[in-house]
Amino acid sequence: MLQTRKQDTILQKLLPSTKLWVALALILAVMLIRNYALSFIVIGISIALIFYEKKTDLFKLIVVTMVVMFFSMYGIHGAIAPNIDKANDPVLFSIFGIDYYLNGFKYASHYYLCVIPLMCSLFLLFTSMDMADLGATMCQMGLPYKGVFTFIDSFQVMKLLGKEMNQIRDAQRARGLETEGNLLARFKAFIPIMVPVVASSIVKVQDQAIAMDTKGFNSLNKKTIYRELIPSALDKLIKVISILVCVGTLAYVILSKMGIISPFMTNII
Repeated sequence: MLQTRKQDTILQKLLPSTKLWVALALILAVMLIRNYALSFIVIGISIALIFYEKKTDLFKLIVVTMVVMFFSMYGIHGAIAPNIDKANDPVLFSIFGIDYYLNGFKYASHYYLCVIPLMCSLFLLFTSMDMADLGATMCQMGLPYKGVFTFIDSFQVMKLLGKEMNQIRDAQRARGLETEGNLLARFKAFIPIMVPVVASSIVKVQDQAIAMDTKGFNSLNKKTIYRELIPSALDKLIKVISILVCVGTLAYVILSKMGIISPFMTNII
């Protein structure tokens, strides 16, 4: 679990516990308040920070998912949402003889504008999180050490497997293996690449198991944490704000459900 910290930006300097509080606050606020302005603000800030943090390469996969969800959700619910009254609801437009209704688009927005802000913001928070610091934070929270190690090690193993696969693919390409081209060519190159990857992974797992045993992984003694996580003033401020947002959101939802206040902030119906 040893790795160097990369703390070039303010977001990377925040502790994992702070980011978890921010994630909880965003989930509660976006899912429970359901406000158009809030959703677009979270999306805008998240995308701006993604460009600032230079994580656009990974974010392309999220963008593709967002586009597919947009056309599927609005394309389906815009025409056949359960809240559509085809006799009275206005038709926005028609495509290939299929009518799309305003209430159908509102129904799709109810879900789409709750999911997309969280996809952008949580992607940013978790990709900027140091896994070793997250493991130390989880241990400080009292979670079982073995479970924490398994959780953190799985992320590191995926990175190692990706690096190993790239190296083996380059080596096989140097030997004349066709790894690019149509689907059939890629499928033919799959086995010559995956067999060495799997064999190498088995050897590495065995080596890691031996190393863990020699370092007392199965020891019943209390485990210590080598990482010293000291919260900064910014961490404390963001935690307080996140907790206030969580409490305020829950209070707003409870009071509005009880009829004590009107749901004045909710406009995604």
